[in-house]
This record gives sequence, C-alpha cells and structure tokens, in this order.
Amino acid sequence: MNMDVDWPSSWTVAGGLWVYFFVMVFVPACFGIEMGGRKIYTSVLAKLFEFERYERTVPAPLESSSGSTTPTHEKGSPFSSKSPSFRENVTLVRNRSFATFRREFHLGDVCDFASNAVESIIDDEVTKGFSAEQMASWNLLWRNKGYNFLSWRMTLVYLLGVVVRYFILLPMRLICIVASLSWLVATMFIFSVLPKEFKYRRQIENWSTTVAHRLFCRGLTAEIRFHNKENMARPGGVCVANHTSPIDCVVLSSAIPYSLVGQKHGGLMGMLQQSLCMAQNHVWFERSLVNDRSAVSRRLREHLSDTRNNPILIFPEGTCINNTKVYQFKKGSFELNAPIYPVAIKYDPRFADAFWNSSKEGIEAYMFRLLTSWALVVDVWYLDPTERKENEPSIDFSLRVKRGICQQGGLVDVGFDGMIKREMRKDMINEAKGNISKSYRDSIGFALGRS
Repeated sequence: MNMDVDWPSSWTVAGGLWVYFFVMVFVPACFGIEMGGRKIYTSVLAKLFEFERYERTVPAPLESSSGSTTPTHEKGSPFSSKSPSFRENVTLVRNRSFATFRREFHLGDVCDFASNAVESIIDDEVTKGFSAEQMASWNLLWRNKGYNFLSWRMTLVYLLGVVVRYFILLPMRLICIVASLSWLVATMFIFSVLPKEFKYRRQIENWSTTVAHRLFCRGLTAEIRFHNKENMARPGGVCVANHTSPIDCVVLSSAIPYSLVGQKHGGLMGMLQQSLCMAQNHVWFERSLVNDRSAVSRRLREHLSDTRNNPILIFPEGTCINNTKVYQFKKGSFELNAPIYPVAIKYDPRFADAFWNSSKEGIEAYMFRLLTSWALVVDVWYLDPTERKENEPSIDFSLRVKRGICQQGGLVDVGFDGMIKREMRKDMINEAKGNISKSYRDSIGFALGRS
C-alpha cells in the first residue's frame, strides 16, 4: 500500500497566497470594501487584554531580613528613607512646621529634595509629550517593560502572541506593505509620463493613491473608525490635525486624497516623498531655511486658488506628540484665508504605540515596531469646517481650532511650542555630551602631564 502523500509545491503555495491577497485584500482596497475581519480580530484582542487585567497579581509588600514588613518612611517621618530602594516612593510633605522639620530632618534628606527638583525640571509636562503614552494594563508586548509581571497562564498567552505576531502576521503584513509601495511607485511613474491633457488623469491619480494608502493600512492591520464624514475637507480648503506619527498621513489619505505639506526627509521617507511628487502636487520644505518658508506660503496660496487641486493636509504642531496632548499650532496655515477643516486623531495605545520619536529611532525601526505590534486602532473625527472671523488674529484662530480638536479627541491642550522644546532637548544633550568629552580630555591630559 502506497502511503506517499503528494504535498503541494512551493510555487503552488505561493500562487495560492497571491490569489488570496488579490481577492481578499487588493480588490476590497480598490473599492473601499471592509470585510470585517480586522474588527473581529481587534475585539478579540480587547477581550484578551481585559482577561489579562483580571489575571494580574498584586505584588506582596517588601519584607526586611527579620521577616516583618518594612515601612516606607522611618518613624513616620515624611522626609527620611534609609534604603535607596524607597527613594521613588518618598512623598515630600510641605505643610510641616519649622520645628518639626528640624526635629525630623536628616542630612540624607537633601537627596530627596534634590531628586524631586531635578525631576521637575527635566520631566515637566511639556517633555512628557515626547515619551510613550502610559497604559493602565499590560498589552502583552515585551517592549512595555513596566507591565511585564506574568502568571504562568499569561506567560503561555504571551509566547503564543509572539508566534502569531512574528511568524504569521509579520510576513503577511510585509506582503501588503511591499505591494502598497510598489503600486504607489509604479502608478506615479506611469502618470508622470502621461500627457496632462488626458481627461481622466486626475481622477485616476486620486484613486490609485487612495488604493495605495488603503493597502498600507491593511498591512498594519489598521481598524480606522471615521466619524462625521460629511465634514471631510474639500478642494480649496486646508485640513489641520494633531500629529502623532507619519502614519497620520496614511490614515487620513485612505479616505480621500490630500496634497501633503511637510518637512523634507532622507532615506525611505525621502524616496516616498519623491515618488508622490512625480505626478501630484505636494509641498516639501526645509524648516531651517527662512527663504524656503516664504516660498512655501506662496505655493500654498497658488495651490488653493485652483479648485481642481486636492485639499491641503497640514499638521500645525510641526512635530510628533505622543497622542495625549496637543501643542501650540503654527499660525502660518491659518493665514491662508481658506476654509479650515479640523480633524482629531486618537490612537488606541492598547494595540500599538503609534507615537514616533524621531530623535530616538529611525523610520525603519519605527515601522518594524508597528509591524510587530498587535494592530493599529484609530478614531478619526471630522469637525465642522470653520473660517477666520473678521479682524480675528491668526493666533486666536489657531487656538480656537486647537481647542476644538482637543475637546473632541480627549487630548490635553498645551500652550507651548513643541518644536522649541524638542530643539532645546537636542541642544542640551549635545552640550552635555560636549562638556563630558571636554572634561574627560582635560582629566586625561592632566593625568598624563603629572606622569
């Protein structure tokens, strides 16, 4: 009896996968059809996270060598803490009298005061916008180190999640991302050689770019919930939104096409920017060049004067924030005398950390982090369009629009320029590195001189 089994060849498997991709991914992306699979997947994940929250075990209190529970403060003093391990739990009480302070004060308490002072200076409310959003429970991703306490049951769930994310989802997502970028570059090249007099060129361009962005979103397993679609931007208008990552452009462009305005980049981002400009009108600029800014303003006004062009998409913050706050808007986009279409974007941090800290990680590392996350769940609210009132300063206009975005998205309104803070941090880090290097060289030179 012949027990040999004819397994399908690798070409057959590859062909089957491409047929599945074409029927279940590409065709729905072309017509904007949602199959509902991602919604079911994210709902199952949400229930899993709730299960993990109930499974978490509260750690037992620390015990001393004698077996008794060690108090946080010595003899009820609000200042003292014998062990450095309790430094982070010390609460400085400020309503004690001077006599009580003298009686309970120890010289080592200076460290607690100094530590709190330095933390207040470095980790202020503005700086917190450039760090990942904290979550109330762990989402079974190892990169969230603050929530990695596991029971045996949740350890098995975590290991299963690693297999699913890295060996099943990641290859499928890479196929979608490569297909999206290939489609975008190929179609933009084709449209760049077509005559501009072609009647339906603009409609086909917009459709092809929308398909590319939809494929990209499917590659991130993105569930995008659009609200109030009747308020979407129209030609001749400017769409402004809070900024969390470069994915914001992809999320918004998966609904309608935009003309993008932003900072020039190199590497992969620069290649995509050049591909988009091959057939469409996008504006990229160098923020450090003053002359470039005036040229950008002139180009934007020319773009808005032609109602055949797509609406402009601008992120007035000028930098990426961690999706919990909205920093000061640059007033330039509010001086164009065009209708403003505000948009509030809010990502669900349970499924992925969408914030891109460009000063700490490159776009490649950021994309790999997204591709190995659970999913990308985002809510997009289109607010009522608004225009600048008569005699209203552009700064007041921007504050009014920003206030509406914060209220709709549940974000904190911060009246500070995020770009200034980010550049200050870079300058402080570079200055500190220079001082350390100089001190090291001086100490080495002194030691060699004495020898």
